Amino acid sequence: MGERQTLSDLQSSTVANIAIILMVSVLAIIHLKAVIQPLVIAVLLFLLIRPAAQWLEERPLMQKNYAHPLMPYGVLVALLFIVLWMASQILYSNLTAFTDEVPVLTEQLNDKVAWLEGISVMGYSFDTSGLTELITVETINEYIASFVGSLASFTASAATVLIFLLFIILEAETLPRRLKAAFPEDAARIEGITSNAGEGINTYVVTRATVALGQAVVAGIVLWYLGVPGWFMWASITFMMDFIPYVGALISLIPPIFIGLIMLSGPQAIALILVLVANQQAWGAVVEPQLAGQRLDISPIVLLLLVAFWGWAWGVMGMVLGVPLAVIMKIALESDPRTRPIALLLSQDPKPVEEE
Repeated sequence: MGERQTLSDLQSSTVANIAIILMVSVLAIIHLKAVIQPLVIAVLLFLLIRPAAQWLEERPLMQKNYAHPLMPYGVLVALLFIVLWMASQILYSNLTAFTDEVPVLTEQLNDKVAWLEGISVMGYSFDTSGLTELITVETINEYIASFVGSLASFTASAATVLIFLLFIILEAETLPRRLKAAFPEDAARIEGITSNAGEGINTYVVTRATVALGQAVVAGIVLWYLGVPGWFMWASITFMMDFIPYVGALISLIPPIFIGLIMLSGPQAIALILVLVANQQAWGAVVEPQLAGQRLDISPIVLLLLVAFWGWAWGVMGMVLGVPLAVIMKIALESDPRTRPIALLLSQDPKPVEEE
């Protein structure tokens, strides 16, 4: 049975050190984004592909004398970048097609607004001035261009990510031995943090990617069947936004529903809304509670605050990276007795010391 910790046990030097580290980290995250963001993405990619690479290393083909130890990593990285390149080409084509449809959609929106203003219920008519000022087709187009621009900025830094990833893969072979030689007392703890972080990130990414892909495929098929322009683009945005906990998937439904209300008939528009909302709720209700609670064991409000911070610092890409970084942060805090109480505060269902 461990000793119960109190607030008075937390030394002021520990609090000061944490505050200094946080301040320096925030300044570095903001002002060194061009270097830190590709490095973070490379580290997360390495933790994600490492289990698959280790599995490939055990295959008979990789046991041949001519097989290089880095071959499994090279195969996985090449496949990943090929998929990203193909998706970016289709996404750009869909964005161009949707931009060409903006004048037609704007005219259809004006017709719908005029029809809505002409409706009178018990002497009262609809005032649509606030609606048209809040959201327009041009606003949707600007939102999409901004989103695709964020992805394009990541693509532009893909070479930097690849270089970082290559050196991380090379360092992974010798770094554990150097850590044991330099810090024999802390080497086991550092390896435990890396192992737990890799396992947590893999669990999160695989589960979330499964949910996001299933939801995006269903949404894309429905939008394609109804003839909504840019259907692949909306499906891609649904996939990406689903990595933002709780609010991302719901926000991604707004633009395609708005476009559907403009161009579809009443029954079709209602069917579109019902199918998209039911699709999001069906996938989210089955997996998301398990993902955000028992598996990650991070408080929902903490997740939202961290996602908001990373969104402020790095935009959409930061919001996507926020949860994996939160997993690493919590695991690192749990590894040190001095910061373990902070990790317990971040947990959704913390276990008291007596139960460990």
